[in-house]
Amino acid sequence: MMGLRVVISGAGGHGKVIADALFCAGAEMLGFIEAGPSLAGLRVLDFPILGDDGWLASQSRTSFAIALGIGDNEVRQRLASAYTSAGFQLRTVIHPNAVVSRWATVGEGASILAGAIVNPGASIGRGAIINTGAVVEHDAVVGDFAHVAPHSTLAGGAALGALSLLGTGASVKPSTKIGLRCIIGAGATVTEDIPDAVVAMGVPARISRSTAARAKS
Repeated sequence: MMGLRVVISGAGGHGKVIADALFCAGAEMLGFIEAGPSLAGLRVLDFPILGDDGWLASQSRTSFAIALGIGDNEVRQRLASAYTSAGFQLRTVIHPNAVVSRWATVGEGASILAGAIVNPGASIGRGAIINTGAVVEHDAVVGDFAHVAPHSTLAGGAALGALSLLGTGASVKPSTKIGLRCIIGAGATVTEDIPDAVVAMGVPARISRSTAARAKS
């Protein structure tokens, strides 16, 4: 899979970061796919927008892999499921300036970006994002389609649940667990376990509301 050419799903800000990481890693990139056929032919960075999902449906499933350039966790999960169900492979993206231990595990379609550190025994889930300068310490776990935002830190043995976001500059103390579909605010310090589907912020982090309430607002 790693030798396949790459198409990036999503041509927004996160898609640009994924394109840069792939370029620096020497990948052969064909371009982007993006919702809205009217965008076809436009260029982002030095690469064309090839088309939308209609274009994708007409392509060979074995001629390229798809890198996930979508920042939204729920959308990234939905698209990844659609691509794999259609027979496409997902490309795992590791920037050459990231440090990833040979004793860490990294799931299919995950991205580990410039300056990030993933230490021994860490587990990075399928489709997860370890963003610029983030640290995932020894034996920490990042769930599927979760996002460790720029310059945030999961200390040793900590866990971030599937589809959760650890905000920019936030930190999680050793062996502390964050549930599924949580949002941890930028700069927060998590010192106690956080249950599923809540928003928590502050130092120390305190629960402010459920993510279900946020979705309705």
